[in-house]
Amino acid sequence: MGFYYISHFSVVPLGFAYALLALLYWVVVVGTRGSPKRAITLSAIGALFLVLPVAEELWIAWNFGQACKEAGTFINKKVQVEGFYDHTSHWWRQLKENSNYQFVESRDQSNGTLWRVERHGEEVKHFRIDRATARYHFRMPSSHAFAGHKITKHETVVIDTAANEVIGRYTRYSRTSPWFYWSLRGDFSCDGPGRWPFARSSFLIYRDVLEPVSK
Repeated sequence: MGFYYISHFSVVPLGFAYALLALLYWVVVVGTRGSPKRAITLSAIGALFLVLPVAEELWIAWNFGQACKEAGTFINKKVQVEGFYDHTSHWWRQLKENSNYQFVESRDQSNGTLWRVERHGEEVKHFRIDRATARYHFRMPSSHAFAGHKITKHETVVIDTAANEVIGRYTRYSRTSPWFYWSLRGDFSCDGPGRWPFARSSFLIYRDVLEPVSK
């Protein structure tokens, strides 16, 4: 189960909900006087009213807990490369300032233009290309994809296009609060069994899989 943060503010809306249900239950108690199987009816309704306000949280927590069993970082193999294709971002500044790769091909997210950035000593060249030529591709198949009520899936992969196989995968699930939760804090995530409420790994799975060739 992946329950949400405990908040004292949640007592307020829950208190109103239970007060309203208590009033409805009293109406049922009065209205069923003398009816057959009254005890069974009252027990069933009482149990329903106890669970009803927190039913959404129980549902989200159960499904989130199950989803987290499939989350994590999975590496089939590591390879040394001069560069790769990144479908998720534009690499001009990254390669220029802090990357050990010799080249990166990437897609401009604003207009879809393909670019290749190459390192030549201290110089970095940046030019358009018609298609990606790198063997290894870094992609994001899922970003805030629906995975259940108030649960989303985020996933990045590294693909060996020559072998047509995924050699690295990072999967994270996130959940948001139930209806009665009041707080300034947002959602929380898991990226492996038992690894929540805060995800500890990174979406940049290529860093774990694609090792820059030493020059």
